[in-house]
Amino acid sequence: MSIIKKAPAIMTREVKLEEPVNQLLEDYARFIESSPDHVINSALKKVLWRDQDYRKWREARRTAQPGSDKGQPVEARGRV
Repeated sequence: MSIIKKAPAIMTREVKLEEPVNQLLEDYARFIESSPDHVINSALKKVLWRDQDYRKWREARRTAQPGSDKGQPVEARGRV
C-alpha cells in the first residue's frame, strides 16, 4: 500500500455565482493564499458531508438494488 494517495481526477464545470459570493470566494482564496478552485472544492466537501439527510439518502441509494437507477438521467434520479 502506498503512503501517498493518487490525486483525485479534476473535472471542469462551469458555474454561475452571485456577485457577492464571487467576491467572497476571491477574498477567501487570497486570505488562505490558495486558488478559488481549492476553496470551492474544500467548502463543498465540508458542507455536503455535514448534511445528515443527504448522507442517509446516499447510503439508502447505495444499499438499494444495484442498477435500479441505470438509464435515468442524473436530474431524474431520486425523484418520485
